[in-house]
Amino acid sequence: MDIQILLFIQENIRNYILTPFFTLITNEYFLYAILVVLLIYMFKKNDQTRKLAKETIIAFIICTILFIVLKLIFHRPRPFDAFNELIPLVDKPTDYSFPSGHTASAFICAFMVYDGLPKKHSILIIILAILVAFSRLYVGVHYPTDILAGIILAYIVYKFMKKTMSTK
Repeated sequence: MDIQILLFIQENIRNYILTPFFTLITNEYFLYAILVVLLIYMFKKNDQTRKLAKETIIAFIICTILFIVLKLIFHRPRPFDAFNELIPLVDKPTDYSFPSGHTASAFICAFMVYDGLPKKHSILIIILAILVAFSRLYVGVHYPTDILAGIILAYIVYKFMKKTMSTK
C-alpha cells in the first residue's frame, strides 16, 4: 500500500506549480532555519517561552538521536531504491528511510510549542509540520509508514518531555 500511495502522488498530485514549493519545504536547511527563527522568537519573549525554547531544543536533540538509532536498526531502503517507477524530485538521500527524520524533527517542534505559544503561532507550526511530512512523500524519498513513524516518535518524545517537565 505504501508504494501505491507514492505512485498516486507522483502520477496525480505532482505538478510544476507545487513542485518548487514542496522541494523548498522538504529542504532540511529550510526546516532548520524555521526552527532557529522560532527559537529566537521564543527566547526574546519571557521566562516561560525561554524555558519552552530550551526544552524544545532538548526534545529536538532526543528525537534526532532516536530517529538515527531507529534508521540504523531497521535499515529500510528508500522507496526510489526499492521501486524503479518512483522518481525522486530531490537529491537522493543516502541514509535509510525508516523513520522520517524530517517529519520527526518538524513534529517534535510543533508538539513542544503547541501548548506554550499563542494559538495563531501554534497552528502555523502544526501546518508547517504537516507540509514537511507531506513534502517527503511528494518528493518521493519516504514511504507513508516512515512519515507515520516520524510523527509517532515525535509524539512519544513530546509526552516524555511533558512528563519530565511537569515533575520539575
